[in-house]
Amino acid sequence: MRVPNKCEKKSSKGMKFISVLFFSIPVIFIFSILIACAVSPTAGASNGRLSIILIDGDEIYVRSGDYYSLLQDYQLHVKGANSEGNRVWIELCRDDTSIEDAIVGEGDTFIYSNNSTEILNLTVEKIYGGADGVLVKFSPVYQYLNPRLPMPQTPVTTPDNHSNNNSSPPPVFENQAKGFDMPILLLSMGAVLLVSGIFAGIYKKK
Repeated sequence: MRVPNKCEKKSSKGMKFISVLFFSIPVIFIFSILIACAVSPTAGASNGRLSIILIDGDEIYVRSGDYYSLLQDYQLHVKGANSEGNRVWIELCRDDTSIEDAIVGEGDTFIYSNNSTEILNLTVEKIYGGADGVLVKFSPVYQYLNPRLPMPQTPVTTPDNHSNNNSSPPPVFENQAKGFDMPILLLSMGAVLLVSGIFAGIYKKK
């Protein structure tokens, strides 16, 4: 009876290791995809907003009869106020075309959505009355990227005659890609380590 020599034993172990390695790679890949598919709908549902934030909780001021320029060519107009000065008529336009309007008072929230995708969310914090009309403070203001429109390359600059209404800092583009964030990355890494440990234990026993 022929006894395998050391070289043959090493070759046999090497072949087993290669077989385990080739088997573990697709298993790890499939496991990572399953984790990503399981976690990403939950993340998207809990967020409920667009992944790219254009204006993140800023405050803006708009006088009656004036407007504030948002990104992606949106404009927020304050058309007027009632006689008591406690409610205002606001209108959202794009390229000078009216999209949506509402009559709101202090504490009211105005939300504009496009195809169930939230684009603008703002709250009327304060309405200041005066002889020349009213000044409306909106805070917080959130604007989210409309994926159907071109991505803004640079922050929009409001015309000089409306510069006194623009008190907000330049928008910060905050990328929060749905379906692949830090929890998913950590879960995927954990899956890789788990499967690698299992196969390493099997290989040692052999």
